[in-house]
Amino acid sequence: MRNVLFSIVTTLVLFFVEGCAVGNIQQNHVPCEEQLYDTTWRLEMYDNETITLKYPATIRFEKSGRISGFSGCNQYFGKSELTSTTISFGPIGSTRKYCMGPQGDLERKLFTMFHGTKWWNFDEEGHLQIFDDEHRLIFSKEQ
Repeated sequence: MRNVLFSIVTTLVLFFVEGCAVGNIQQNHVPCEEQLYDTTWRLEMYDNETITLKYPATIRFEKSGRISGFSGCNQYFGKSELTSTTISFGPIGSTRKYCMGPQGDLERKLFTMFHGTKWWNFDEEGHLQIFDDEHRLIFSKEQ
């Protein structure tokens, strides 16, 4: 029993220390948050619902802590603080175009998620996941 417990604890420690394991393959030993910078991520799913808008929602992280993107309705910008497992969103500002329907609904959901501290990781396919106890966003890297 002690060996099993030790093995579990060791695995968890290695996961959080090494980070960014995607399908048991290290991402060239680059710190997790470094893989987010200077890349635009396109929203694919909110919870288990596939997002299919004419103009997809996006997020972009900069090393300075600035984030920006498109919410499905408006351009937005703000601050964030990244660790290897969490994102703390600062104040978010946006343009003020009024949108109804799916675009407006998605924007309200995103801006709710872009508040406070959330967890993040990469799934086995390399998609960015941002989640809390209730919701999950899945982004793919734009080419």
